[in-house]
Amino acid sequence: MEEKEARRLGQKRRLLLGRMREIEEFLRGSVVLMKRRCAYSGCRRCASGAGHPTWVLTVSVQGKTRTMYLGARKVEAARKMAENYRRLKALVEQVAEVNRRLLIGRDFVRRGPRDGEGSGQGA
Repeated sequence: MEEKEARRLGQKRRLLLGRMREIEEFLRGSVVLMKRRCAYSGCRRCASGAGHPTWVLTVSVQGKTRTMYLGARKVEAARKMAENYRRLKALVEQVAEVNRRLLIGRDFVRRGPRDGEGSGQGA
């Protein structure tokens, strides 16, 4: 790997790590609207099958799905935090890829190219 390419990858890694630092609030899970039945036996909504809309956060913990009631006031915050988690996870993957390329490049520079590598010719 050329020094110029290594510098470029190092800059990209710093940029990605900076974006990761911007994400403070995150959580793993999904915000879901469920229709639940109530305890009142004379409820017309439940009798008609409509149920009551309930916002929940679902998350898998050790192979089991956990469901936590959110309520309407917490839905937007939970959605934002869940999206932040997905963004953070994607950034971690990008940093890992940059690190992989830097690691392989170090080995490549130390040993030099193998026969057929770096020459533009396939094996």
